[in-house]
Amino acid sequence: MREIFFSSSKVLTYIIKRCYLKGYHINQAKAQRLLYCSYGSVMALFEMRLTDERPITWEAGPIFPRALFDHMHHQLNFSDPQNPLEQNLCPPAILYVINQTVDNFARMPSDQLTDFLTAPGTPWFIESQQGENLGVIMGDQLIHDYFLQNVVNPDAYHGPTMEISIAGYTNTDNMWA
Repeated sequence: MREIFFSSSKVLTYIIKRCYLKGYHINQAKAQRLLYCSYGSVMALFEMRLTDERPITWEAGPIFPRALFDHMHHQLNFSDPQNPLEQNLCPPAILYVINQTVDNFARMPSDQLTDFLTAPGTPWFIESQQGENLGVIMGDQLIHDYFLQNVVNPDAYHGPTMEISIAGYTNTDNMWA
């Protein structure tokens, strides 16, 4: 898996701002679920980790502990002009997938979204041993495979291409990996 490593708290901040701007109902639990759906969708489509922390199993579904802590303790900075997701420092394909994921899943009622993400066969269900083993770091490959088989369809993806510039390349032409 390639790693892109945006701060999970910055991605969560972006997701919450999008929900408010679009008029979607959002709370702490739903914000965590949308972050997880974005993480899984990016992983399935581009084979890369979206955030610098991996989700863990928790009582009502997957969470990102540091992002949840920051949210619970009002440490998310909604006026941060340096958020890489809002400063054109993020590949357009990543933003496109986050936006599409939020738009698709934010419309679901919170309990329905939780049921969808904790049903038998989901990574949370498997990793938590049916909700009995909490605090387990969820495996990226399991998340990737589940989202690829059950959530995203790479053949139907018509968003921007995933281009990552090669650092230090000095030619005047753009060079992409």
